[in-house]
Amino acid sequence: MPTREDLIKSAERLHSYLYRTHYEGGILHGPDPGVRFNLRAWRFLKSALHFLPWGDDYVFTQTQGYWVLGNWQLYDATRDPRYRDIAIRSSEATLALETDEGYWKYPLPERRHLIATLEGIWGGSALLATYQRESRQDLLDGAGRAYDFILKRIGFQDHATGKVINYFDQPRGKVTNNSVIAAWYFLRLWNATREPRYLEHVDGLLDFVASVQRPTGELPYIIGNQYEAPRQHYLCYQYNAFQFLHLAWSNALKRGHWAESLLPRLARFLETGVQPTGACAKNCHHARGGGPEVDYYTAAMGAALQEASLLGLGVRPELIVSCYERVLSHQRGDGGFDHSYRDYGFLADHRSYPRYLAMTLFHLLHPVCGNGFEIAGLLEK
Repeated sequence: MPTREDLIKSAERLHSYLYRTHYEGGILHGPDPGVRFNLRAWRFLKSALHFLPWGDDYVFTQTQGYWVLGNWQLYDATRDPRYRDIAIRSSEATLALETDEGYWKYPLPERRHLIATLEGIWGGSALLATYQRESRQDLLDGAGRAYDFILKRIGFQDHATGKVINYFDQPRGKVTNNSVIAAWYFLRLWNATREPRYLEHVDGLLDFVASVQRPTGELPYIIGNQYEAPRQHYLCYQYNAFQFLHLAWSNALKRGHWAESLLPRLARFLETGVQPTGACAKNCHHARGGGPEVDYYTAAMGAALQEASLLGLGVRPELIVSCYERVLSHQRGDGGFDHSYRDYGFLADHRSYPRYLAMTLFHLLHPVCGNGFEIAGLLEK
């Protein structure tokens, strides 16, 4: 396993790169691979012609959330006050972007007519992470407004077991990942305030998630309904790594019967997604090797497997080591990471996407900062 010093050094280099390249006035901003045609094809032309002004400069609250958490991790690891100052400033900047109604505008032009659940959850998470350290009422109020908006304007769908949170303020298929992360966010609000109202929907969301787990341990991407066809697999190892982390943290906040079978089975599934090179497989079709490689997938996989190890779930330690060694081996001299390799067998995307680099920063520091319950800003220091 890379040493604590190796991981901190790598994280500090990545932080320095993000600060130089994408940070301004508390906001981490820049291009994003996007959705639809841009994700599948157009981004490779932009990568090849990177010197042109493409004008795709976006601010995601998910970026802000991981950036704030990453700065708090670095502060815990180094006690350098600069990281604390950046975390506070970035939470303040996130709060300034929140509308009076309690939501954040979706940045991509293809979906600007929609309000995304995840933007509210991650905007609120950026506020809560600093509230846990600084106890500022304005940050807690902003996180509470986001919760109230989610309940009033976005809402839920019923399921045979439990309930599902909507992806946007317009219904679509039942996306499992959104219910996972919503339960985690609601539990964080409860943990910060001890107000029972934040627990109202948690059991229903987590019961739904447990009920749809496949025999392989995988959590499916979309459960079909009248709005959208089912889709079992989509970036299945990446999505499931993130979901494992949020479910583990949720269970640490408030233990539930759902975790007893769900977490061990999900950990077993994740083990099958580590390729011989140490990279996280893109999807179930590439579990044995080959296919495109994305470093932030591998960083999330390493963190999830390490979390599973901390929980005593018996994952193979060599898989954790290979994931982290693979990520560190791909870090560029300037501290950044290229986005992807071997897309369609021969393409690569060398552009710098702050959303995914902020995620990489966070997951690099997972082994340094103890268990995920602490590093996610859930315990007061």
